[in-house]
Parts: sequence; C-alpha cells; structure tokens
Amino acid sequence: MLALCDGPEIGDMSLPECSSEGVIDREACMGSGNCMFWAPGVFDLDDEGVAFVCGDLAGHEEQVRMAAANCPTSAIHVDRIFPT
Repeated sequence: MLALCDGPEIGDMSLPECSSEGVIDREACMGSGNCMFWAPGVFDLDDEGVAFVCGDLAGHEEQVRMAAANCPTSAIHVDRIFPT
C-alpha cells in the first residue's frame, strides 16, 4: 500500500504540499526514523510506526533524496516526487 499524507497527525497540510502520490511504501517501511533524521519536518511516523509525509516536499529536494538514500527498506520513492 502506497501512501501520502494519510498520517493521523497531518494538521493543516494543504493539497499543494501533497500533490504527489505514492511517496512512501507503507508495506516496506519498518519505522527506523531515518527519514525524520535526514528530512526533519517533512517526514514523521504515525501511531503504527510507519512513515508519512507531514510537511512540504517542495524546497526540500536534497533532504528528501538523502532520506530516500538512507532508508533501510527503500520505502521512499523520490522518482515520483522529483523526476530526473
């Protein structure tokens, strides 16, 4: 199951911040928190310990790419956010 912006504590996140689909593979995510380390304010973990997008992806390409590169399960799909 792929998810974007479906965490329980999204707050006032607007649709433009979450326009890409399938950023995080929730089946693959093991909840290591590496994404939160590399891209703080962009990713968070939900109550089940699964990552979700909690902030604006725009303007954080380098941090999001680092989070994806350091995800132990390759659950972050940056190609769907920032095409090469």
